[in-house]
Amino acid sequence: MKDAPEKVFFEDGVLRAVCAGTLLSFDRPGDFLESRLGCEPPPEKLELGDGRDLVRAAFETVPFARDPLPAPFFGGGTTFPAQEAFKLFINANVREKSDDFRVTAAERGEFAAFARRWRDVWKAGFFTAEERTVTVRFEDLWLRLPREARYTEYLVEVLRDPNGGDSAEVRAAGFVRETLPGIAPDARIAVDSQAGGGFVLGFWPVAARAGANTGREASCAR
Repeated sequence: MKDAPEKVFFEDGVLRAVCAGTLLSFDRPGDFLESRLGCEPPPEKLELGDGRDLVRAAFETVPFARDPLPAPFFGGGTTFPAQEAFKLFINANVREKSDDFRVTAAERGEFAAFARRWRDVWKAGFFTAEERTVTVRFEDLWLRLPREARYTEYLVEVLRDPNGGDSAEVRAAGFVRETLPGIAPDARIAVDSQAGGGFVLGFWPVAARAGANTGREASCAR
């Protein structure tokens, strides 16, 4: 869409926009979220009290706002992993623009799943209004890499909500950081998220990370 829409609204659960006098319907909001229309000034404040606010902002604020967005203010109804995922979603706290961004799945009022890429490193994020288990198919992201940037083994850094399998001490901390070594491109990683929760997965190619050049890590969100 080259022209900014004259009007954007939801009708019968479908996102619609009037652009150049033509009514357009977005039956797959995830596809729409891949575009930044830039037709509205950014809000003065971005206050996000819970997971539903995160998802609402992803659908109703972020796609329309012109950069820069204000730093988000998170309420107690969001977990730390969800907050980090939302900041990744709007590309906050990152010195370098990402090379690729896509929304992999999204449902208005429910959740948003997405991924950003810096050269050969993918970061997948997710935030949700309600408790949910999500499976990330890394192969879908791997196939979007340039052929010369496709590796056969990855180290995955995980930031997630605690679940019932974690110790009481871990659950009290409110988040879990863990590393999954030796992950192949066809890996599927299932992650549990709380209401108002989420996760961030960083896929680092082992061969590249073991090299002497670590400058790329400094430019990517950690």
